[in-house]
Amino acid sequence: MKPAANTLIQAAALHRCHMIADGNAHRTDLCDGTLPDASENLISEAMLPNIRTIATLIATERHQFEQASPAVFTEEADFFAARILVLGVRRFHLDITLTTMLKTANQRAQAFAFKHKLPFTPADIQMSLYPNRPANLLIIETEYEMECKGNLITNTLAFAAKLPHLPLLL
Repeated sequence: MKPAANTLIQAAALHRCHMIADGNAHRTDLCDGTLPDASENLISEAMLPNIRTIATLIATERHQFEQASPAVFTEEADFFAARILVLGVRRFHLDITLTTMLKTANQRAQAFAFKHKLPFTPADIQMSLYPNRPANLLIIETEYEMECKGNLITNTLAFAAKLPHLPLLL
């Protein structure tokens, strides 16, 4: 794929953030409601509806509307692409087995950004081995700092206030 004209160079300092991935219908195992022990230092993906909205819009771009819609419309790569665009994620701490999925997510995010004239910076993978990490905990690095406000709700609201407004979401 040819690089988009709106691809940005990674220059900003990155901040690590722990996010509960609890809004993905394609991974029902992530929606069990359990929180890691240090829940005061987290944000919740379910409280950031733009991620789900963009993931769904990305999925619709490859759907054949003359066919029936699948029971689960989005894929994991759609959500990762949406996280790249909405949260400005530049690095995901993932198992090495997810490298291909992240490559697909970058391609989808880039194509969506190009079509909608959005800025795009690809995300990379930080290989991580956290054997005791809960399945629903995603470690990300983004240019937006997550300030610990003491609980999941206030952390997420404060983080969301720092995110740029995407022009296609009114």
